[in-house]
Amino acid sequence: MELAEPAPQSILDQDLYKFCMQQAVLEHYPDVVVEYGFINRDPSMRFNQAAFTQLQKDIAHMEHTTATNKDIEYLKHTCPYLSAEYLQFLASYRFNPTVDIACSLDEMGALELKIRGKWTQVILYEIPLLSMISSAYFSHVDTDWNYTGQLEKITAKGSQLVDASCEFAEFGTRRRRDFKTQNMVVCALSQLHCGPGQCIGTSNVYLARKYNMKPVGTVGHEWTMAIAALEGTYENGNSLALRKWHATFKGSLGIALTDTFGTTAFFANFDRQLASLYAGVRHDSGDPFQFIERVHAHYTKIGISPATKTIVFSDGLDPEKAIRVRKYCAKYAVNCSFGIGTNFTNDFLCASDPTKQSKAANIVIKLLKCGDKYCVKLSDVTSKHTGDACEVERAQTSLTRLGLLD
Repeated sequence: MELAEPAPQSILDQDLYKFCMQQAVLEHYPDVVVEYGFINRDPSMRFNQAAFTQLQKDIAHMEHTTATNKDIEYLKHTCPYLSAEYLQFLASYRFNPTVDIACSLDEMGALELKIRGKWTQVILYEIPLLSMISSAYFSHVDTDWNYTGQLEKITAKGSQLVDASCEFAEFGTRRRRDFKTQNMVVCALSQLHCGPGQCIGTSNVYLARKYNMKPVGTVGHEWTMAIAALEGTYENGNSLALRKWHATFKGSLGIALTDTFGTTAFFANFDRQLASLYAGVRHDSGDPFQFIERVHAHYTKIGISPATKTIVFSDGLDPEKAIRVRKYCAKYAVNCSFGIGTNFTNDFLCASDPTKQSKAANIVIKLLKCGDKYCVKLSDVTSKHTGDACEVERAQTSLTRLGLLD
């Protein structure tokens, strides 16, 4: 296997939405203490000592990663929705992994990782840690792969989407095999031919700057999860989160995430006033075709033309699926765009047998607690539910009793 290209020691090697959420947290919940936990959805993914040692070194190096003056100037001019107060905060921000992160490896090779601290302090760990975990695993455990054909593959995928009139962005930082792969992917996407579709940007701010692309992003589930827990309501968690987000960004970053507590609960909160404030919605679990129908019906019901809104799709996409979804959106006259992650940055074949797929990692880091309150996510796909089992059951019972959970 070829040697991986080391990730840059840059605070901008991060997804845009994390900086945006850090600003919102700083404004609304500056003193809340939270806890995150690592979840491996593939029990067969086990680590060895070499991988764990690399991960420990990478985590320790985070204390040297800070925002440079050049970084702050770039964000100031490229992302006008980031406030001067926030950029001043980010300029002095420091990772403190020795204090904030607890990481261990058990005798069976299962990785355990917890993050705890003020929400404003620890919110930026998730994406770099997931990238580090994947890189360590594919450098020292699963090494039966190489970069052969990657450039040709991503160019073909991007061209296929462009020719099919798809607008799409690269969302692959958290699931990338390593930095070298994502760097190759974004470089190729930045050079795609002109056509009816286009690559509209990348979630990775460092690579957006490097290749003169637009940094793009929406908002993560943790925003709504935390607000529902802190404010003590699953019924109105979505509306509270949406209103606080709009109060911070005044219409910028106006794509609403729909599946934190299931789509039914979301639409019950997404009234005409809120829907008018947001440019569209994001689909991240469940059947995308049924979702298109529901979105069209909801906007129509509340007196808003679906043709004036956009659906951003980001759930397990590949070019073929995105193209099918775009055609279905056209049938309902709804605008759409796509955020593609794993299929762009972790799509490899086994080096020993190129007829076999090299399995990508299926890992997440999720918010577990805010203060003394458990945080949960009730996805439109049950296997994606996260949180304390008793609290998940309580949330389900509460929303079901209200008729807000399918």
